[in-house]
Amino acid sequence: MAQDGPRLSSFGGVGASNDAERLIAWVDWIEGLPQVNDLRKRSYELLGLAPGATAVDVGCGTGRAVADLASTGVAATGYDASESMIEMARRRFPGLDFRIGTAERLPVETASVQGYRAERLYQHLTIPAAGLAEVNRVLALGGRIVIVDLDYDTIRPGRRRSEHQ
Repeated sequence: MAQDGPRLSSFGGVGASNDAERLIAWVDWIEGLPQVNDLRKRSYELLGLAPGATAVDVGCGTGRAVADLASTGVAATGYDASESMIEMARRRFPGLDFRIGTAERLPVETASVQGYRAERLYQHLTIPAAGLAEVNRVLALGGRIVIVDLDYDTIRPGRRRSEHQ
């Protein structure tokens, strides 16, 4: 885990634990880092979605990416397995679409979305291939997928991506 940020014992079962507040604090801290913000913006570029396109952000957490995508006219829906995260996303971004769902089982019709995005999620899946099978099911022909996971050992406050290269 990145140094100097809030500490969290585990991501699993956050909704059923007392760690929801700490996870939200950790997500906020990570999302505030310049290199993470740059990476998030790059993920939107890679999706290449036009206004009116449909997208899912799986493992949406507190909803930042859904709000960003919606601000460009994309019909974005955020999915997270944690009720605590979905509740926080709804509070932070009222009027946007946030629902309970997992990477392995999304309540989405087959071949119905043009964009699939997941950030900081696949490294925590027990069987990532099950999540990828679900991507294959929900993504429309010609749709795009962007999966972003971070190397937390290289994240330090104040460091920019160019300092890693």
